[in-house]
Amino acid sequence: MKGHYINKLVGSVAVGVCLLAATGQQAQAGEMYQGWNYGIDSFSDGSGGQKYEIKGFAVKETTDSVYVALTAGTPLNGIASNNADDGNVGWGDMFFNFSGKDFATAEAEGSLLGVRFAPTNESGVNQVGLYNNITTKSVGLANNGYDNLKRYYNQGFGKANTMGTDIATKNEAYSYLHGNAVAANPKQNNTPLYNIIDSGDFLGGIDLLNGAQLAAKGLNFGHFNANSPHTFGFQLDKSLLSGVLPGGINSFMAHVLLECANDGVALAGNIDIPESQDVPEPVGLVSLGFAGLAFLKSRKGRQA
Repeated sequence: MKGHYINKLVGSVAVGVCLLAATGQQAQAGEMYQGWNYGIDSFSDGSGGQKYEIKGFAVKETTDSVYVALTAGTPLNGIASNNADDGNVGWGDMFFNFSGKDFATAEAEGSLLGVRFAPTNESGVNQVGLYNNITTKSVGLANNGYDNLKRYYNQGFGKANTMGTDIATKNEAYSYLHGNAVAANPKQNNTPLYNIIDSGDFLGGIDLLNGAQLAAKGLNFGHFNANSPHTFGFQLDKSLLSGVLPGGINSFMAHVLLECANDGVALAGNIDIPESQDVPEPVGLVSLGFAGLAFLKSRKGRQA
């Protein structure tokens, strides 16, 4: 387990959590409604129109699963486009950052988790599923889009809730994605905008879910007037996270951008990883006799 994953909070899950202390930025979990944590994006910052408009991001956890949902004008398998190198503009990969640091620092330290959930995108990893030890890359220009935030904002898309309610302003977006040094220096704001996994270690698969399946789990973007033509998501088994996160409550910032970077959304929240259970030592070692048991006990005491 990597030490920089250890960002454990003791106590019950709170709606407001302090993240990214290293950047001086406070990120609070979005709005809780019927067991789901919602981050609602601006409804008017999709460059290229409603087909590239993301409206919402939501996460729900149960004892053994994490459910993730998105609602947008872009379908799971993307949109055909002659201007894209591969003929399709789709979704980038989703990134989970449990480090408490900005995205760029977390990647440099090797502490990001990534999920490839869109089967047709240009991810550098082959399988749909969860990855750790990831590196990232930008495919914005290859999809007739943006290679950095500055160009996107210069086109007039610097709206309130630019990446949702948890990264609401342009400065917060620069600070989280690139660090405070970039946010404070306009000349550095052309830093590449990384939206795809370049490489990583496969931890396990996910189950893709459609809107009806997510609604059956209580998802309701309509409560925030955030319904879009396409709602979908996935289920992630918590057992895949238990090997890389400590037991207890772990806070995260997660985000996803379209391949063209025409829009993106983020969400802060918590995931509760079950504490590991110690396996009890067998006591019925009758064949060893009392002498054998005494020997094992004394040897164990010397190794303590």
